[in-house]
Order: sequence, then structure tokens, then C-alpha cells
Amino acid sequence: MHPVLFTIGNFTVYSYGLLVAVGFFAGMKYMVSRSSDVPIKKQQLYDFLFYLILFGIAGARLLYVFTNLDFFVTHPFDSIKIWEGGLVFYGGFLAVLLFSFFYCKNKKIDIRKLADIASPALALGHTFGRIGCFFAGCCYGRECDFFLSVNHRHPTQLYESLGNLAIFFILHNINKKEHRKGAVFIFYLCMYSVLRFFVEFFRGDDRGLFIVGFSIAQIISFAIFTISFVWLFINYGAKNEK
Repeated sequence: MHPVLFTIGNFTVYSYGLLVAVGFFAGMKYMVSRSSDVPIKKQQLYDFLFYLILFGIAGARLLYVFTNLDFFVTHPFDSIKIWEGGLVFYGGFLAVLLFSFFYCKNKKIDIRKLADIASPALALGHTFGRIGCFFAGCCYGRECDFFLSVNHRHPTQLYESLGNLAIFFILHNINKKEHRKGAVFIFYLCMYSVLRFFVEFFRGDDRGLFIVGFSIAQIISFAIFTISFVWLFINYGAKNEK
């Protein structure tokens, strides 16, 4: 792996931090390009994205620290070293979801339309983030003899990266067609939760607490998929809302 891209004097560029930043930038560019679909004022969108990054990073790091509490109790200052890796996606996702609800309610923005353009952006950004995980050497897979293995391990980071890229293209195409408000977001939840649930079986890194043989991420994925699938089953046949 290549956790450090280069060092100039005391300045070090970490591959994980750089690729996460690229992911954020790519997602933001996508949302800006689709902002007329909401609609939302450009300044409001920029403000939203700024806070989105803060809440996303904070939530992702908090859940990572929580699931590795034994280590961080004895190494408290390491909890802020996000540039070295250690962001749990679902922590950031849940924090962003909560923030988005209150932000949209306060600004009188249709959260369903905003979620529809945010979903492909999230999948696109996540694509780069998982490549960052690969270079950093975190979120690695179990040992195997699979022909696609890297250092005799499943490249789970790349599995998820490719899965997210496929999700991005699917959602982008749905977004270009007529659809019920919020449907793109629900499709994202269904597809990503399935992807994450199965990729977890190939993971070999320490992910903290397991419950009846399933990781916290798998339990969250199962809950999200169940709720999303029920929503689709009840609402997808309804007449489209404009």
C-alpha cells in the first residue's frame, strides 16, 4: 500500500486524505451541476455543502472512535488524526442525514429533491474515498487465493469502490428521467446497503463490536434496506409527483 504520496520537508501528503478530498470535490461538483433540479439558490447550496462536510467528517470519525474505544481511551490525541484514515461511512451518513433534515426544514427546501441529487454525488465521492482506503491499507479484506487478490487478500476497498461507481451511474440515469420525488435517494439506500452488507463478509480488518456474527455495518445495512424496500413496495407504483 502507499499511505504517503510524498513528503516535502515537514509537509506530508497522505493518499487517504487526498482521495477523500477529491471525493468531496467530485460530489460537490455534481450537486452544483444538478442544483436547478431542486431548486436551490447557489449560496444556500454552498452553505449546505460546507456544513455537510463538517458533519460528515465529525460523524464518521465519532463512530470510528466509538467502535475502537479501547484504543482511543489510551490514545486520545489520535482521535483527531483523520488524515491517517479511520472514518466510518455510516457514522457520517447518519450525521449528515440528521443535519440535512433540520437545514432543509429551516430553509424551506424540499429535502426529497435535494436528496435525489445528493445520492449520486454521495456514491461518486465514496468511490474515491474507498480508493483512498486501499492506498492507506485500511478496511482490508480477508486472506484468500482469489485471482484478483492483492497481497493475498480480498481488495474489499476496490470492490466497494467499483460498486459505488456503478451505483452512481445508475442513479444519474434515473435522475435524468421523470421519477417520484425522493425515489432516487431510496434506490441509493437499497443498493448501497446491499453492497455494503455483502462486502463486509470479505473484510478482514478489526471492525469492533459484532452482534450474533454480524458487524455493526451489516446490522445498519439490513435495517436501512428493510425500511427502504418497504417504502418502495408501498410507494413506487404511485403516480409521479412533480
